[in-house]
Amino acid sequence: MGCWELLMREWWDVGEWENYQEVHVNNSVFCSEVSYGAQHDILSDKVQFPSFLRTVPRMRPQSTAFALLVKYFGWTWIGLLSGDNDTCYMWRKDLEKDLRNVGVCVSFWEKVHYKYSKERMRSIAEGVQSSSAKVIICDCTEMELTPLLQELSHLNVTDRMWIFTNSLTITSDYFPWSSLRLLNGSLAMVLHAPDMPELKPFLESLHPDRFPEDIFIHSFWEAAFWCKWSNNAISSGSLSWDAKDGELQCIGTEVLEDVESIFVLSDMSYTYHIYLAVYALAQALQDLISCTPGMGPFENSSCAEVEHPKPWQMLHYVRHVRFITSSGEEIFFDENGDVPAVFDFVNIQISSEGSMRLVKVVTYDSSAPEGRQIRIEEDAMMWNTGDNQAPSSFCSESCLPGFRQSVRKGWPVCCFDCVSCSAGEISNEIDSAHCWPCSEDHWPNAGRTECELTTLQFLSLEEPLGIIFSSLTILLFLITLFVLCVFRRFQDTPIVKANHRGLSYVLLIALMLCFLSPFTFIGHPMRATCMIRQNSFGIIFSISISTILAKTITVIIAFNARDPTSRSSRWLGTRMPSGVVLLCSFAPVLICTVWLLLGPPFPVKIQIRDTTILQCDEGSVLFFYLMLGYLGLLATVTFVVAFYARNLPQSFNEAKFLTFSMLVFLAVWVSFIPAYLSTNGKYLVAVEIFAILSSGAGLLGCIFIPKCYIILWRPDMNTKQYLVQRTSCSKNK
Repeated sequence: MGCWELLMREWWDVGEWENYQEVHVNNSVFCSEVSYGAQHDILSDKVQFPSFLRTVPRMRPQSTAFALLVKYFGWTWIGLLSGDNDTCYMWRKDLEKDLRNVGVCVSFWEKVHYKYSKERMRSIAEGVQSSSAKVIICDCTEMELTPLLQELSHLNVTDRMWIFTNSLTITSDYFPWSSLRLLNGSLAMVLHAPDMPELKPFLESLHPDRFPEDIFIHSFWEAAFWCKWSNNAISSGSLSWDAKDGELQCIGTEVLEDVESIFVLSDMSYTYHIYLAVYALAQALQDLISCTPGMGPFENSSCAEVEHPKPWQMLHYVRHVRFITSSGEEIFFDENGDVPAVFDFVNIQISSEGSMRLVKVVTYDSSAPEGRQIRIEEDAMMWNTGDNQAPSSFCSESCLPGFRQSVRKGWPVCCFDCVSCSAGEISNEIDSAHCWPCSEDHWPNAGRTECELTTLQFLSLEEPLGIIFSSLTILLFLITLFVLCVFRRFQDTPIVKANHRGLSYVLLIALMLCFLSPFTFIGHPMRATCMIRQNSFGIIFSISISTILAKTITVIIAFNARDPTSRSSRWLGTRMPSGVVLLCSFAPVLICTVWLLLGPPFPVKIQIRDTTILQCDEGSVLFFYLMLGYLGLLATVTFVVAFYARNLPQSFNEAKFLTFSMLVFLAVWVSFIPAYLSTNGKYLVAVEIFAILSSGAGLLGCIFIPKCYIILWRPDMNTKQYLVQRTSCSKNK
């Protein structure tokens, strides 16, 4: 049957013959324009092939379908087998590109050919066996695959998942059982072929009587009923039922409907695409004939001559064909003469008895929206694994959340080691290529899978250490207040008078402020408290030490001025001690003022792992250490002066107590410096509070507690006669 006759039959069957007029057209115009089998990508080049159209998808979208399929099942490590020809080589390049785009790596690529030697095939099979890739994509024919499967069968390589292109014809007739069992559960791409409702009734209506000249009908009949026509009957075209001896005789009364399996067809893809090609030409011819003069698509709105259409006019109509098939699919040609790429994947299911079924489980449609191009029916799939679960194929085990991939040097990117995220970073995905740092005030949890708020650390009034320091601060403040009250109550007694009660009041008030200053260190650091605490501490302690220095100088002058009329006696008034206190306190006031102007302290957050330390940055460190240095120098001078005055008469001499108090003060602050430099956070604050409280308590205890003891519990010693007597004894010694 020629192309033109086939076209006319199709046109008649679709009910469009009523507009038919006898048209004399070169058959080649129709038969060469639309192909139902050529898939090479070069045919989409309209410069080289301007009049070529086809109803089968070109090859390029196949690799995209394979990549999406592999990605769907999570296979990242695959092998490639292809035929030894240029077409397979070009397709492999496209496939590798698409696989890389979805994060899949190729373990090996081997070429196969049916002319390869047995030794070479065995070497390829051993390479497949040694590879850790459990999924193999194969673009080869059944003739090329058969010798390889035989070698793999000898090696008992049964744990591979095969995915075949449509180059392979899947049928049990091509492979022995030893090879066929290796393909159980595999997938094979076939051209998309939906059901054609009219085809089966047509095939069932076939009979040699209807087409006596068609030798294919006779061959089909023999294969269907396992009988034999006589050669004379076939060659003559008349039905005869003379068969050779021993052979079943075809009699022509057989009924096709009685043969159940005859129309259970494994691959109707080419039949379907032939149907599309013929229908496209029929539709184009119908459009050409139906053209209304003056409304045509050509120059001056003209139509083609129905009796003598030009090839380029027919090509125009074919290119613009758009119709809906009986299965509901829309068919049209794009600018390259291609139809939308639609492929199916069938699952090869082989029973224990050896029967084989091909079940359509996957459909790829390039025209579908992104993310919905591939549809998979997993419930209908059968795998070659023992538990009928989808196999896995990867070079490295997946990295759990909390780890990142570290690619092995010299290996593909799919081969990696799992490395724990660095400190401060997390990963919350499987197979994460990177870890992400947590934002400020956050830190990874133990598994490094999510960021959590860090613990704020500062010396709080609610925590035990803060409560202890607060309690000590209040207690020492109250003790100092009590001492001040005692001195104020007994201000006219000899022992209070003898120790310059004015300076004693100043020192006690300064110590009270010193004991209150730790409250600026305790609690959430704020800008105001950061600016106040170090400056107030420096100024208050400088007043305290200056007062002690003034008291010591007063004692020295008092016992060196034996003659009331001497020049030394002039310094025994109130002006000299006040001047010493003011002069020695001026320097820290100046330092702190410049400090606040140029580089004041401010609150900062320091994140150490899962803890955010809230503390005060001292701003200009130069002024901080300058203030500490000045206090150290002032304390050292006071200690030296007090040590010099330690041997003066005992009753009026508090120089020994002052010396010891300054020794305690210096010991505390000398030990404070290394402790301060080696701690951080709330413990740094605790060290400084301890230094303030202990040094202040040392001054209070060494200078005032002995005097309070005498005032309160030994009033007999707090008399002028006792003090004069003790002074005389001291002088005689």
